[in-house]
Amino acid sequence: MTFLEYYLQIIIFTAALPLGFGIAVYFCNRTFCSLVGTGRGRPILFGLHIILTPLREFAHLVACMISFHHVQDFCLLNPHDPEGELGFVEHDYDRKNPVAVLGNYLFAVMPAALGLFLSMLVIQVCFSGAFAELARATEVLVEEEAALGEYAKLAVGFFPSLFREGDSGIFAKIAGCLLLLVLSLGVYVSLDDLYSAFSGILLYAGVALAFAAVTALFDARARRLILTGFRTFATAVTALYIVVLIFAAAALVFGVLVYLLRMFFGEGVSELPVPIENENNDDDYGYGSYR
Repeated sequence: MTFLEYYLQIIIFTAALPLGFGIAVYFCNRTFCSLVGTGRGRPILFGLHIILTPLREFAHLVACMISFHHVQDFCLLNPHDPEGELGFVEHDYDRKNPVAVLGNYLFAVMPAALGLFLSMLVIQVCFSGAFAELARATEVLVEEEAALGEYAKLAVGFFPSLFREGDSGIFAKIAGCLLLLVLSLGVYVSLDDLYSAFSGILLYAGVALAFAAVTALFDARARRLILTGFRTFATAVTALYIVVLIFAAAALVFGVLVYLLRMFFGEGVSELPVPIENENNDDDYGYGSYR
C-alpha cells in the first residue's frame, strides 16, 4: 500500500464518508421543506423543527465550548420569535488559534453527530439491541481480517436486521420508527456551515496528513490495525446513515402526500422556507431555522 492510498483511506473513513451522507440528508431535509411548504403544511414544519432545532443548536453550542469559541449569544428554542428564527448560536473565534479554526469544522458536523448518536440509541433500545449485534458482527470481521467488501455488506444488511424477531415488541418498534422518522431529517450537515468551516476542513486534512506521515513509519501490521479501527468506525456510520436515509425517504413520501393535498386545495407552489441567517461579521456564524 502506498502512502497516498493510506492517507486517502484515513480521509475517506473519518471525514468524506460521514460528510457525504450528511449532505445527502441535508438535501432530503430541504426537499421535504419544499414539498410541505407553508399554509396547511406550516404546522408540520413547525412541529418538526421545534424538536430538531434545540438538538442542533445544543450541538452547535457544545462544539463552540470544546473548541474555545466565544459564544456571544444563543437561543435553543424561541417559537415566538417575530422573524421565525427558532434557534441560533452566535460565536466568534481567534483565527490564530488552530484548535479554534478546527472548531469551525466541528461546528458544522456536531449536529449530525448528535443526531446519529440519538438514532443509535433509539435503534439499540427499540429494536432488540440491534446496534450491539452490529458491533459484535464487526468484531468478527476484524478477527477474520475480512476485506472491505464484507464490511460494506454488513452495513447494507443492517436495516433489514432491525425487523427480525427479537425481544422488542411491536409497539417498541413502532415507537422506534416514529422517532427515527423525526430524527432522520435532522441528521444533516448544512452546506452553509460547511462553507464557513472551509479553513477548519483544510486544517483537519493537514492533521490527518501529519498523522498518516507519523504512523506510516510503523510496520505494516500496525498500519493495518489503524485502518481497521477507522474501517470499523466507517461501518457503524454507514449502517446508521443507511437507516437514516431510508426513514428520510419515507418522510419525503409523506411530504409528497402533503404537497398533493396542498395542490388539491389550490394553495399553489409556495416559496421554499429558507434559513434566517444572523448578520454578523466574518467570524460569526449563526444558525437559523425555518420561517
